Amino acid sequence: MKISPVILALILGIGVCICLGMCLLFRDQVQQDGIRTSGTDVTRNITGHGAPAVTPAGDRLAGMTPVQTGGTTPVTVYPAPTPRPVAFTLESGAPAGCGLTCRETTATITNTGDETAHSVCVVLEVFNDAGERIFINGGPSVERCIGDLPGGSLRTETIQINADCGFLATRCIGHTLILKTRVRSLEKIQEFPDIVMQVS
Repeated sequence: MKISPVILALILGIGVCICLGMCLLFRDQVQQDGIRTSGTDVTRNITGHGAPAVTPAGDRLAGMTPVQTGGTTPVTVYPAPTPRPVAFTLESGAPAGCGLTCRETTATITNTGDETAHSVCVVLEVFNDAGERIFINGGPSVERCIGDLPGGSLRTETIQINADCGFLATRCIGHTLILKTRVRSLEKIQEFPDIVMQVS
């Protein structure tokens, strides 16, 4: 039995249309529902045109440290900041006279670091403008120890300085006295600008 070429072409055309329609229907279903595959996210194209966007799951987690918190969603954890080391600031009040060669001053020491400064001491030395060391309180320097100073805390001390100016106070009277200050702890020694004191 012979099949007419016209009938054959008609049958083939109907078959192609049916296959094409099924393919388009399947494509539309994929775009509407989306597909999730292992390691890759396929997201629906919002406009409905073109191919769906593909985002590898590994790219979203690059550079992050995921931690499981009882569920399946990773949480990003950032490292704690490095603690600042021990460092000091020193604020000195204006020296007040307590006698001809006596001066009294306040010193506020602050530990600006995060760590505790251990065995903190304030050390004072006095020189005149001729470069001579002036003994104070019976010794070459005065040392006031305040113990440990936690990070971010401060301490205020009142310090009295009695200068040994020699016979008739000739090494002090008419001179400018220079007070040198430093703060010392087990962790650090820090020097501060000189304080100038006039003796008339």
